Amino acid sequence: MTCEISLTYAQIIEAVKEWVNLNLQHAGSTDWVSVAATIALVCLTALLAYYTKILAVEARKTREQQTEPNVIVTANHDANRPTIILLVIKNIGNGLAQNVKFEMSQPLSVAFGFGGDTDEKSRPIERGPLITGIPSLGPGESRVLFWGQPGGLSKAIGSDVITITCRYECAGKGMPPSVSSIDIESFMGTVADESFELRAVKALESIAHKISPS
Repeated sequence: MTCEISLTYAQIIEAVKEWVNLNLQHAGSTDWVSVAATIALVCLTALLAYYTKILAVEARKTREQQTEPNVIVTANHDANRPTIILLVIKNIGNGLAQNVKFEMSQPLSVAFGFGGDTDEKSRPIERGPLITGIPSLGPGESRVLFWGQPGGLSKAIGSDVITITCRYECAGKGMPPSVSSIDIESFMGTVADESFELRAVKALESIAHKISPS
């Protein structure tokens, strides 16, 4: 276990001053060189102790950050259904996130349709983790939700950027909130090809259909 220095810089300086005064009172004229060298050594030791304390504090902060959760929300293409946009809640940190809650800059809706002139109506999201929260979310764990298709979503929210604030705890302690931003405008005109796995499955299904007895 690392032993951290608890003395403050002011306490170290005060201790050095007391030591110097004590030695000066008892030093003779022939001892000045030795006293000066010792004082310099003590000052350097005090300075080293001060910076050692700083490094220890920074190391502790780094260790804490490496074991803390970090919950974010992103919008992604579905790899197996390229026209579908998913909302992904994920803990990308290394700690367990507890009592996860979400605050959105505007209500979210599910909307389908390929073009902006679609007749499909959007449906408000009234249930699920974004509404009710998540009791706990381990490192690397996620929740994946349908958001819809670009045309319908574009009609529903236009070019708006929706901000989602995630609030959560770790070991019973409140963590700094994380803020994510999602939109649909950045998906317009992008390539969403089917994955290799999906194309392979479709090819096999096509072959099976052709060779199956009528």
